[in-house]
Amino acid sequence: MLTMADTKGPPTPTSAPDLDILGDQVRIHPGGYIEPPAKKDGSHERNLVENMARFRKSPFDFLREVSLYVSGTGWRAYDDVVGQPIFYSGFTDQMKSAVLSTPILQEKISELTERRLSVEEAHGLLRSEDKEYTQKRALRMAAIEKSLREVADELTNKMICKLESKGFIRGAYYLCTQLLTRAYHQGIHVSSEEVLRLRSVAEEAAKKKQSIVFLPCHRSHVDYVSLQLICYRIGLALPTVVAGDNLNFPLVGQFLQHAGAMYIRRSFGDDTLYTTLVQSYIDTLLKNGYNFECFIEGGRSRTGKLLSPKFGILRFILDALLSGRVEDAIICPVSTQYDKVIETE
Repeated sequence: MLTMADTKGPPTPTSAPDLDILGDQVRIHPGGYIEPPAKKDGSHERNLVENMARFRKSPFDFLREVSLYVSGTGWRAYDDVVGQPIFYSGFTDQMKSAVLSTPILQEKISELTERRLSVEEAHGLLRSEDKEYTQKRALRMAAIEKSLREVADELTNKMICKLESKGFIRGAYYLCTQLLTRAYHQGIHVSSEEVLRLRSVAEEAAKKKQSIVFLPCHRSHVDYVSLQLICYRIGLALPTVVAGDNLNFPLVGQFLQHAGAMYIRRSFGDDTLYTTLVQSYIDTLLKNGYNFECFIEGGRSRTGKLLSPKFGILRFILDALLSGRVEDAIICPVSTQYDKVIETE
């Protein structure tokens, strides 16, 4: 569980401790640390992301922090990650190739090709009594398949996340933390016990090459940003996040795609090729043990309230498991609590 503090609350002291996750231990830097009060169940919450140094107040501290992210010092390097390898050159091409070569996509392309040939034969464009019928049909089949593969290639390129650069994700983490801690002055608070449990489960999942499917509630755009920040901070492989293609606009769209967003249409309609392509991508992610994230409500409430669940993406996950294409996956519900959601204003 993670909590966003009220935007009107008092800012945390700049000497507030940071949190190191080492194996199965939580290390709190002692300077200025005050043990948070225990809840009824004995658990504690700690601030995982605190306010960063401000250039006007402390230019030297600000420059020191920036240099730590640029050089990738300590946990910022994002090298020792729990989960399958991500953020390396060639990741996108490898993922794209895997998606386009899935058996279900190949079968669908063959099926659509046969349908198209049947339509053309019904309209007299291909005549069985023609002496060169077999040759013409084979050439037409090759042309249709090529066209469908080009469409699938273009759709895949727009859809898949492009986790290529660790330098980019370090910069993205720093930028998002700066923005988030200005909007929510008291930062992101997480349960230490839940963090340790999640890392323990993630380590077992990584050994078995299984995916963790995060299912957060969706009250704000901050939901997916905060979960990515937490995974980065505690050293988990970032999940691929299902996002509506309405977010895929210049600059922001590319930024999110390189930070883990996969774009899908709001409605698939009768486009069976696109539906199969989405299924192929989800199959590829789950089969190879990449973490995955989708919102159980489908979209933001825009009022800060919970919405009724929708099962669109969950159907794809369930189909991958029940068909046997994917052996298993781990479901991780995520509750994000806000004293106040900034978008409601």
